[in-house]
Amino acid sequence: MLSVVVPVYNEEKNVEELVRRIKAALINIEYEIVFVDDSVDNTPQIIENMAMKDEKIKFRHRNNKTGLSSAVIEGFEIAKGDIIVVMDGDLQHPPEILNEMVKAIYKGADIVIPSRFIPGGDDGGLNLFRKLISAGARYMAKALLKKVRKFSDPTSGIFMFRREIINDKKLRAIGWKILMEILVIGEYKNPVEIPYKFCDRGFGKSKMSLKIQMDYIFHLFSLVNRSKEDKRFYYFCMIGLSGVLVDMSVFVLICNILPKITVKTTSVISASIAIISNYILNSLITWGDKIEYKLKIKKELFNLKFIKYAAVCFAGILIKFTVLLIIYNLLKFNKYSGNFIGIFCASFFNYYMSKYYVFEFNERKKIKYRRSL
Repeated sequence: MLSVVVPVYNEEKNVEELVRRIKAALINIEYEIVFVDDSVDNTPQIIENMAMKDEKIKFRHRNNKTGLSSAVIEGFEIAKGDIIVVMDGDLQHPPEILNEMVKAIYKGADIVIPSRFIPGGDDGGLNLFRKLISAGARYMAKALLKKVRKFSDPTSGIFMFRREIINDKKLRAIGWKILMEILVIGEYKNPVEIPYKFCDRGFGKSKMSLKIQMDYIFHLFSLVNRSKEDKRFYYFCMIGLSGVLVDMSVFVLICNILPKITVKTTSVISASIAIISNYILNSLITWGDKIEYKLKIKKELFNLKFIKYAAVCFAGILIKFTVLLIIYNLLKFNKYSGNFIGIFCASFFNYYMSKYYVFEFNERKKIKYRRSL
């Protein structure tokens, strides 16, 4: 069965039309409509009257409680369907798209996201200011959260998914974009985007406010904290920054205390000390949950993994060293600037090689082997 979960707040002029159009779109499909209502106008009475006449309509009114995400999660608890749709009650999401979404699910998708930003889609229902706010929200999410980057419209307010992708998952009612919560926390293999045209609001007014925007930002950082993959990346970046400080500090110290040592030798020494510092910190913090270094640091410092890490980082030193020579010897720039730019260039190389060749190499081999069986 298909459950259409609709959180509503003061949509008295829209809910009857919404129900009529949902029914027209879902002919020959077993469905229910679950309204979770926080309204202070006549919306609750209108929905209750419709529910009394139609057993497919379920209704829960919440007193003194607001929040789109919490309403949606409460709707999930009420819903009986193994396929769930979330859509707003303001008719800016055209109910006619439901039929195409169901077809995509029947073809094997486990989550279907109508998008305004793929060929055939349109976000004309927003004014310029709201478009800028929406774009900022999308790109912030994509910058911070790896799992949402592949989606063109991760902040969409309408989507359909198989309930199984959130089984045993604890969803948190933070902010107003529950789709991102599901994309980051859920387990799915076949997401699908289909185009749709975001419509103008006919009646009522937008619920957007500064508080809602702040809740969204808080939600993003909450998701980063709960996503091991994203948190690992940011740990690596912070440890990399500490390595830059170690490298630069040692470089400056040697240049001032032992000025007779050449810039080349000083650069190699400072980078080598930074490598050891980064390796220990990455072992303890970034990949500590995977490889249990916390009890084996001394041993691990001399095993194959450390040798591979050192090899990667010394290749990074060559990159840094080359950049330094170009900037300092050829371009005649300041040696400190040359060293810093060299570190920056080498950091990208070190991250990707450390991730794929050192810390997650054996895990990737195991996955590849299982797929070959």
